[in-house]
Amino acid sequence: MTSAITNGSGDERLALVFSQHVVRLQGLLEQAIAPTLAAQGLTAAELDVLGALRVAGSPYQLRPKELTARLLLTTGGLSNVLRRLDTRGLVSRVPDPADGRSHNVRLTPAGVTTAQAATAAATTALQRLLSAVPATTLEDALHRLQSVLGAVGDTSPGAPAVRHLPETHAPGSRTAD
Repeated sequence: MTSAITNGSGDERLALVFSQHVVRLQGLLEQAIAPTLAAQGLTAAELDVLGALRVAGSPYQLRPKELTARLLLTTGGLSNVLRRLDTRGLVSRVPDPADGRSHNVRLTPAGVTTAQAATAAATTALQRLLSAVPATTLEDALHRLQSVLGAVGDTSPGAPAVRHLPETHAPGSRTAD
C-alpha cells in the first residue's frame, strides 16, 4: 500500500487509502455490471431500486422514504428513477393503507420479472469478476466491511448479511416468496 501523502498522521493516511480502495473496488464492480445494465436498458440506480423492492419481499413494496434511506438517494434522484421505472411499467404507486396521504412504491409483475433477470445477470457478472478471490476472503471482507459500516453509524437495512441475500433465479422461474 503506497501513498503520495507526505503529511498527516498514520490514521489520516489509513483512512484516505482505505477510502481510495473502496472507491476503486466500487468502480470495478460497476464496470463489471455495466454491459448487463445496458442489455437490460437499466441504470445502476434503477437496478438498485428494483433490487431493494424485490428484497423487501411480497408484495414488493416500500415507502419512498425507506428507499431513499436504503439506497442513499436524494428524494429528487429517487423521484427521477421512479418516474422512469413507472413509464416502463416496472413500478406503480399504490396508496399507503397506514397513511392515506402517502403512497408506496410497488413492483409490477413486469418489474418483478425484470428485477429477477437483472439481478441474476448482474450477479453472474460480479461472480465472474470476483471468481479469483477465495470465498473465505470474500466472507471475511464482507464481515469487516459490515463492521466498518456499523462503526461509522450506517444502520441502513440496505446492505443485508449474506444469509439474507435473495436467491437469484432465471427469468420466468418462480420463487418461494
